[in-house]
Amino acid sequence: MLSKKLLQPCSEGNLNEIKLLINSASDSEIKSISTPLIAAVCKGNLEVINYLISIDANKNAKDKSGNSPLIVASSNGQLEVVKYLISVGVDKESKNKNQKTPLICASKRGHLEVVKYLLSVGANINAESIGGNAPLSWAAYFNHLEVVKYLISVGADKEAKCNKGKTPIIWASMRGNLEIVKYLISVGANKDAKDNSGDTALACATKDRYFKIVNYLLSVGAHK
Repeated sequence: MLSKKLLQPCSEGNLNEIKLLINSASDSEIKSISTPLIAAVCKGNLEVINYLISIDANKNAKDKSGNSPLIVASSNGQLEVVKYLISVGVDKESKNKNQKTPLICASKRGHLEVVKYLLSVGANINAESIGGNAPLSWAAYFNHLEVVKYLISVGADKEAKCNKGKTPIIWASMRGNLEIVKYLISVGANKDAKDNSGDTALACATKDRYFKIVNYLLSVGAHK
């Protein structure tokens, strides 16, 4: 199978071997290429990526987890690869099996420049993954302050609730992310927002024993 034969040379960036295999393949085999392109993206090899797409490899192909090349590049913080893939028309809203978009993956991993670029080309700032979490909630949960700041500066909903009713400030409090809690308060986030269980950020921080957050929230008048 062509895709299987191409995996190793694509991972290694061996363009000569890739071309030899392609030259002996049928058109239908070439169009079925998927995982080799993702392997090349994982390595950030633009020369190989460009070649595979030039011969009509499926640029929106997905791996077993539903990750497209753009999702992989965004997760890895590969800005130049992201730019190239967007330039050749990949789906910027592609979703994996957990319904994460490239923007969600970049926000979750803290790749600020990728976040900025994806938003500049129209990525959905309020896209939701399984569970209903938007990019801002993912960034708040994983303690990526600069991403949080940027997302809010361009209009992310700081009160967006997931399916459990948790807002970004609740997620940050549950993870002990004090600086993000402080920032969200500074831009007017509701410190007393409640999730579906009736828990506020203060209640969650208390349960998880994040006492610096507890003390801070009390100092700004938060309630359980």
